[in-house]
Amino acid sequence: MTADDEKGGMPDLVTFTEIAERLNKLGLVSRPITRQGVRHIADTDPDWPIPPERRLRAGRVWMMEWGPVEEFFRNREKPRGRGAAEKTAPESGESEKPEQ
Repeated sequence: MTADDEKGGMPDLVTFTEIAERLNKLGLVSRPITRQGVRHIADTDPDWPIPPERRLRAGRVWMMEWGPVEEFFRNREKPRGRGAAEKTAPESGESEKPEQ
């Protein structure tokens, strides 16, 4: 029996906002993600599991099945975030500031 069967055959449909909320709550992202961040990944990552033609329009939002999206983020190994790369200490052992 699948999760959909337990709900009477209805798939668990979510919006980009709900996806972000669930990812943050479940800790499936290394730092908080917004709906815009999820949308960016959906639009640019070739491995995104829900192609645009499988998204459902409901009023002003797009809805899609949660199961494939959750699995995608659980197995995703690509770097996350756009922030500056972490700074590391110089390898030569020299300090960053010249000594006076």
